[in-house]
Amino acid sequence: MKRLHLSAPLALAALAVWLVLTFGGQWLQSGIRQHSLADAAGGGIGVGWLLAAAFAAVVALASHNRRAVGLLAPAPMKSARLVWLPLLYAVLMLLVAWADGWPARGVLVVVACNTALVALSEELMFRAVLLQGFLDRFAIWPAVFMSSAVFGAVHAANGIASGDAGAALVQSASAFLQGLAYAAIRLRTRSIWPMVLVHGLWDFSLMSSMLSASPDKQNSVLPYAALFAVLPMCLYGLYLMRALRGHAAPVSAPQLT
Repeated sequence: MKRLHLSAPLALAALAVWLVLTFGGQWLQSGIRQHSLADAAGGGIGVGWLLAAAFAAVVALASHNRRAVGLLAPAPMKSARLVWLPLLYAVLMLLVAWADGWPARGVLVVVACNTALVALSEELMFRAVLLQGFLDRFAIWPAVFMSSAVFGAVHAANGIASGDAGAALVQSASAFLQGLAYAAIRLRTRSIWPMVLVHGLWDFSLMSSMLSASPDKQNSVLPYAALFAVLPMCLYGLYLMRALRGHAAPVSAPQLT
């Protein structure tokens, strides 16, 4: 199989296909009725998320440099400790979700599967394929900001499904700020896997907490608490990026000072 050179145009083309699979699959599965993300996450395995994750994995695996794309383990392995702040927030959110009360066990399993698929799919698409495509043309800082901006813009599309455009815009801004931190950690660790774990825990905590809340969703404080975690994570990501220059990640992750 011929290896792909992930240029910016190729990465954007892959993103277009990924969007069709993600949203097209969900719309075909659930119809055109409006529904929340939590309802979609707990209503059955998302075909769109599964197809999009598989597609992103194929594109990333076809890259000529899997280390550059972030498919290998953190290098050096001790750089994985840089994930401590977003992981701390994700664990705290998981504890809050547990305190809210879990939904039914069957629903919880479905939510776990779907949030794992979403985390894998989005990290492969945005922090592996798209970020590497932008790095092929732009310096690190512009590439990180552009990939994070696209990550945020894509989340605005959730307003189409939920019917709540205001909430979708808040989610879009939140996703942009998170994306900066996620991209910084991905570059410093040279791997997407630490953030796949954090991303999955984060989404699982949010969705399970929202599903266990009352129908008016007033019992779950987690979506609001999560917003307060985003800005410190963004600032942490910018702090990590201070050591990054040029068009590629360093050979080994610099130590925190």
